[in-house]
Amino acid sequence: MIPEKENPHFDDSCLAAESKVGADDASGMPSRLIRYSKAHHRALHMADYARERGDVKISAKLRNCGDYLLFRNYYTVGKVRLHAAQFCKKHLLCPLCAIRRGAKQVKAYLDRLQVIQSENKGLRASLLTLTVKDGEDLGERFRHLTNSFRRMQHARRAHLQGKGPHIELAKVLGAVGSYEFKRGKNSGLWHPHVHMVVLHRDDFDLVKFAKEWKATTGDSHILDVTPFHDQEDPVTGFLEVFKYALKFSDMPLADNWQGYETLSGKRLVFSFGLFWGVQVPEDLSDEQLDDLPFIEELYRFVFGAGYSLEKAVHR
Repeated sequence: MIPEKENPHFDDSCLAAESKVGADDASGMPSRLIRYSKAHHRALHMADYARERGDVKISAKLRNCGDYLLFRNYYTVGKVRLHAAQFCKKHLLCPLCAIRRGAKQVKAYLDRLQVIQSENKGLRASLLTLTVKDGEDLGERFRHLTNSFRRMQHARRAHLQGKGPHIELAKVLGAVGSYEFKRGKNSGLWHPHVHMVVLHRDDFDLVKFAKEWKATTGDSHILDVTPFHDQEDPVTGFLEVFKYALKFSDMPLADNWQGYETLSGKRLVFSFGLFWGVQVPEDLSDEQLDDLPFIEELYRFVFGAGYSLEKAVHR
C-alpha cells in the first residue's frame, strides 16, 4: 500500500510527470500510483462536498472514478500501461481525469508542433498571457475575457484578409491556449487570464500589444510574452496551457465547485492558425502495446492508504 497525505497538493509536477518521456516506465510505477492516489483522495473530498450540496449523481461519479485501475505490465520491455478504469470525465472536479486529459492534450499538440516545425522553418514558440481585471462574478469575468479575446481574433482575421489595420496578434501564425481562473493573491477576487503557446517569426511590440489589449478590454493592459528558453524542448509551455483543469483542484472545495458550476460545458481550450484541427483522444487510458506478453495488474483504492495490488494475472 502507498501512504498519502491528508491534504494532497497539486502543482505543475503532476502533469509534468504524466507527460514526460518514459512516464510509462515500470520503474516509475510507485510514484505514478502515489500521483493517482492523491488525485482520487481529492476527488473523494469533492464527492462529499457534492453530496452536501445535494448533487448525489456527481458525488457518485467522483467516488467511483479511479476506484479500480487495471494496468498491463509489459515486462519484456519494462513498460506499464493503464488499460482500463472507470473515469467520470469531470475534469474541473476530478484531478485524476484532469491529469489524464492534460497529458493527452500535451502529447497531441507536441506531435502537431513537430509536423508544423518540419514544414515551416524559422518559427519560434512563446508563451503569451493575457489578463483582465479581477472581479467577484466568475461568470461575468469569463464572458468579459472570452468576448475580449474573440474581438481581438476577429481583428486579426480582418487584417489577414486585407480588411483591417495591423495588430500584434496578427504576428501569431498558430496558437493553442486555455482560459484559467484563480483567486487573486491580493484582491481575493476571481483572477481570469489566458495562457497560449504561440508560433511566430517576428518579435512582438509589447507596448503596442498592451495598448491594443487595453482598447479591446477597456480595463486591462497587462500581458506577457515569454519566449521558450529551449526552442527544441517546448514541453514546459504546453504544460502551462494544459494544467488549467488541475488549477481548480488546488482550490478550496467551495471555489472548485463554483468554478465547475459556472464553467462546466464552456470551451476552455482553443486553437487557431497552424494548430487548428488537432484531435485529442477522448479515451483516457493508455495506448496498448500489441503482440507482447503482459501481466494484468488490478489495483484497488483504499481510503487513507492509497492504491494496493488486488491481483496479478499473466496473459
